[in-house]
Amino acid sequence: MKIYAIISDVHGNSLALRAVLNDISSRQVDQIINLGDHVFGALEPEAAAALIRQTPMLCISGNTDREILESLNKPSEKENMERVKSDLSVETITWLQSLPPTAVCDEVFFVSHGTPESDNEYLLEQVTAQGVFVYNDEDLVAKTQHIKEPVILCGHSHVNRVVHLSNGKIILNPGSVGLPAYLGNGEHRFAMESMTPHAKYAIVKVDGAHINIEQIHCSYNWQQASAAAKCNGSDKWAEFLLHGRMPKDLRV
Repeated sequence: MKIYAIISDVHGNSLALRAVLNDISSRQVDQIINLGDHVFGALEPEAAAALIRQTPMLCISGNTDREILESLNKPSEKENMERVKSDLSVETITWLQSLPPTAVCDEVFFVSHGTPESDNEYLLEQVTAQGVFVYNDEDLVAKTQHIKEPVILCGHSHVNRVVHLSNGKIILNPGSVGLPAYLGNGEHRFAMESMTPHAKYAIVKVDGAHINIEQIHCSYNWQQASAAAKCNGSDKWAEFLLHGRMPKDLRV
């Protein structure tokens, strides 16, 4: 048997990350897999990056990691971006530049942040004018038909889900370590909500053809994280961190 810890979407939340890594250290984990979006947000980008870099794990790039690199030599209007860039060390920038967009681990896991083709698209969720819905089985089988690995890992939506497909494959989103809810703006305005403020990750136990999955919710000092986000000028992040859902006044 091999045991894997799957983490994603730390978003600079070093408090949440420490809680998750402490929990992982209490288990007999053989490999940590990190699905990206490591540092961007309203909290502690460099502190989180340093902790990730010093912890052995397989890491890939997420959409915000790419966006940081793309905006290094030009100002960005994205909220928090300029503060994040100013906090990052040369070592962290070099590390971000080294991360691949996808990976394969032990011929068991296909690893991507969003979809295999795009770090900015959701693999499991379809955003519509009526809300956010999980794609049906036929669509997910078609979207992943070129992937031979039995377990497909994705992040990006921050919502922890396990979806078993009719062809026997499993799609796993471990949820977000550092940001349990957010407001999205694309063709439609939408809310991604995990409904709890906990730091989330997943444990996968692989024993031959048998795959067991455990979704973990770690308690940590989210009041402190929320206060830090508010101090950094991000009232929205402060609410997301505190509740894991969208406040009523942001739903309008």
